[in-house]
This record gives sequence, C-alpha cells and structure tokens, in this order.
Amino acid sequence: MFETGWNLGKVKPQKTTTNDKRNKKRTQEQVAYTEKKKRKLNNISKISKNQEPNQLDKNKPKKYAQSIKDEKLKEHHQIGQNKQMIISKKSKSKVVFNTHSPFADADDFDNSEESAKEVLLNPEKLKNGKLEKMRKKLSEGKFRWINEQLYTITGSKALEMFQENPQLFDEYHDGFRSVVESWPVNPVDLILLYLKQKSEEIIVADLGCGEGKIGLESPNKVLSFDLVAKHDKVIVCDIAKLPIPDSFFDIVIFCLSLMGTNYVEFLKEAYRVLKPSGELKIAEVVSRFSDINKFIEVLAEIGFKLMKKDNSNKMFIMFDFAKKKSNKTKKLQSHHAAELLKPCVYKRR
Repeated sequence: MFETGWNLGKVKPQKTTTNDKRNKKRTQEQVAYTEKKKRKLNNISKISKNQEPNQLDKNKPKKYAQSIKDEKLKEHHQIGQNKQMIISKKSKSKVVFNTHSPFADADDFDNSEESAKEVLLNPEKLKNGKLEKMRKKLSEGKFRWINEQLYTITGSKALEMFQENPQLFDEYHDGFRSVVESWPVNPVDLILLYLKQKSEEIIVADLGCGEGKIGLESPNKVLSFDLVAKHDKVIVCDIAKLPIPDSFFDIVIFCLSLMGTNYVEFLKEAYRVLKPSGELKIAEVVSRFSDINKFIEVLAEIGFKLMKKDNSNKMFIMFDFAKKKSNKTKKLQSHHAAELLKPCVYKRR
C-alpha cells in the first residue's frame, strides 16, 4: 500500500514489441482459416443432404472429394487404353464406338454389345451406304499408290508390276475413271471427234490406251497398246519397244499416257513408227508441266514440229506435232527432259 499523497507521476504506456505483432497476426490468420474451414464443411454438409446415406462419408469430406477425383482419373485412363470400344460402368450391355473404329459412324445400330458384335462380324449389314463409302476410300488409296508407282518407275518396270498382279490394272483404271468423270471434258472424246473427221483408211496407234476406248469407237484402223489387255484388240507391250516396223502409222496418240520416267523413249519410238509428215497428238495434265516451252524444244530435238497447242481446258493441254521429213539423230543436251514432266500425284484426303 502506498501512503496518502504519494504520486507515481505519469506512467508511460508499454511499447508493442515485434513478437506481439506477430502473435496478433497469427491469431487473426487462425480465426480466418477456421471460418473458411467451417464454410467448406457447411457446403459439403448441404450437398450431402441430396446424396444417398452410403454415398458420402460425412466425417471425412476431404477423403470423399479425393475419391471422386481418383474415379475420374481411372475412367479417363481406361478410355485412353481401349482403342476399339469401352464397356460402360453402368451397364455391361452397352458399348461406345471409339473414333478409330471403322464403324465409328455406325449410328444406325443401337449401342448394345450384341449389335456391335453383329456389325464387326457381318460388316455387309451396315446401312445407308456406309460400307460402300469404306470400300470407296480403300479403292482411292490403292489408286493413289498405283498412280505414284507408274509415274516414278520406267515402262518396263510397270510392265513387270502388272504382269505379276494384273488386278492392279483394273483397280488403277477404276480410280482414274472416277477422276476424269469430274472433268468438264474428257480428252479421249476430243480425240475421237478429230479421228471421225479423218479418212477411215488411216492407221492410228493409241499408245498407253488404257481401256482402249479409241480403238473400240473410232471408225479408223486403230492399234491399241498398253501394259495389260482389257480386250482382244489391245496389244500388250512396253510402249518404248513397239513390235511394229518403221514408218507404219499415220497418227500416233498419247492421251494422258506419258507416265514413265523414261517417257522420252516413248516419244522416240513414236517418231520411229510414224510415217514422214505423220501426226503426233499429245494430251497431258496441265499441272505436270514445269516448262511447256522446253518440253516443245525436246520434241523438236527428237524430230517433231509443233503445229498446234490448245490450252483452253484448265485440266489438260493438247499438242499437235508433225514428224519432220528428215531429222539428224542427236542426243538431248539442253535440259533434263525427265524433269519437264512432273509426276501427277493426287492429294490424300
């Protein structure tokens, strides 16, 4: 006890230390964290009211949330591993077609396992022409492969290829026919109109005749040559080596058939079998020419004179040449002739 009248004077307030500030801040953070945790628990408890009693462990909300994530990850992993079809967890009788399956768009069938097996084992039962579409894509792929081979090998190699597998010839021309049908005009039809105006006594060579349409429909005397005979009027041979004597034909035709890497040999053979002043008619895809003028120069070096050039069609160009009466044999020197005609490669779709 202090005696009466004793005065302590002014008492200075205690300074707040750094530790006190930190403790106060930690207390505030703990309160905020506790409030946040309570709100999360309240939200989970609200959700749990709409769930079945056994579906949620109310005492362990975090564990439940983690289990949901694990289930989703497992499901995605299962879908990624299965390349053909996955079985639904809800019902084993349902299947889902994967996009890599050839029947990915087979929506005409129900989604049952029995229907899936029926489609896989009996693809002919596909409806609405889906099987036909699949066959068409396969045919287009074969055509592109054969087409690339013909443009990147010699005529003799192409002859060997077709002799080993004659069916390739039909597959190629089926695809080629579908391509040309989309053109405004078929060059074969233009050549037929030209021949019908000529004398029926002239002798024509159709080199690389394909299905031999010119030989079948022209009123003239036509000998057709190709790697495979589609009918008995076609002579099978390498058109760089024709079984024909010199100066035999009045007209020689190459209609979209300068295909081998040695196409210059085909043109030299045409010069050999043509009569003096005989006609050489060429129809070829426009996009193949890297330099049309140099191509004409190559023909001039072989012994042909350009009479007419028709590039009015956007798909192909046509040339009319005449065989010079005399031509000194010489090697092609000024350019690489094989590079003047590029392979006609169709785009993959």
